[in-house]
Amino acid sequence: LTRPWDMAFLSDGTMFFTQRIGRLHVRETNGTVRQIVQLADVVTGSEGGLLGVVTHPNFASNHYIYMYLSSNISGSNDNRVVRWTLDAGYTTLSNRTDIITGIQYTSGRHSGGRIKFGPDGYLWVGTGDVAIGTNPQNKTSLNAKVLRVDSDGNPAPGNPGAGAGFDPRVYTYGHRNVQGLMFRPSDGQAFNVEHGTWRDDEVNRLVPGGNYGYDPIPGYEESVPMTDFTKFPSAIGATWTSGDPTIAPSGGTFLSGPQWKDWDGRAAVCVQKDRHMMILDINSAGTSTLSIDQIFATDNYRLRSAVQGPDGNLYVSTDNSGGNDQIWRVVPS
Repeated sequence: LTRPWDMAFLSDGTMFFTQRIGRLHVRETNGTVRQIVQLADVVTGSEGGLLGVVTHPNFASNHYIYMYLSSNISGSNDNRVVRWTLDAGYTTLSNRTDIITGIQYTSGRHSGGRIKFGPDGYLWVGTGDVAIGTNPQNKTSLNAKVLRVDSDGNPAPGNPGAGAGFDPRVYTYGHRNVQGLMFRPSDGQAFNVEHGTWRDDEVNRLVPGGNYGYDPIPGYEESVPMTDFTKFPSAIGATWTSGDPTIAPSGGTFLSGPQWKDWDGRAAVCVQKDRHMMILDINSAGTSTLSIDQIFATDNYRLRSAVQGPDGNLYVSTDNSGGNDQIWRVVPS
């Protein structure tokens, strides 16, 4: 594979996965892997491209599949979330509906790209600041945010809203580059995974209207703290942080089920620069990390995405480029 970015499952084990170069594939339950489409409008500069993918919770009745992509379809480049209808044979996309558009794109740097349906039934979207310093603290910008919308792209109830000065689709702000979204099964609490500068990658507990404290101004000044408590005393502190240096975490998921034994309820987070997977034991309040285990530390793979499949196993994609990437099935023993 060439840079597989994300994976989504149906209840019978059918898996869809994206490759950043613009391809959507399906792995059928009999093990057959097929390309469904090469999207013509995908822009692949730097960190942009075809990124997140998720199926609608009611896929069995509506056959909706969603993707986050860097696109040139409007004549200029942006990042956007698009919904399609997938036919019963998983061969053709139709009824394209661009439900969120105008998420800024510059060189492709810091494009975000993670999309997940939460246990609340709403679609959560992680975006990046695209290296524009004013974006994280701009409540009306869609960049450097976590967005929360319904299946048509409309603002979800419970967002802070326009009355508080926000674009009504914004749930949290003050981020840098959101790479992961995950939901704790025990209570539905949402967390993101975020790239730091030269320090302080973060996992954050997400609360409506929360400011996570990044403000790289004037210009794009990356020496500022990821969470600046001097500027923003009420900023939300990180649940986990890398400190100095960064390790470049990416997608993550909570492990769920008795087959995971002591890891049941812990977060599995992919790491790229340091080439391993972290297993985080997060406290019940979601505010701090109690312990960290590492797996795959000797395998020398950049890990991009982690999704627990309907079979209870963990699926992990690698992102090393060069056409030698893989998707792994990880089985607890």
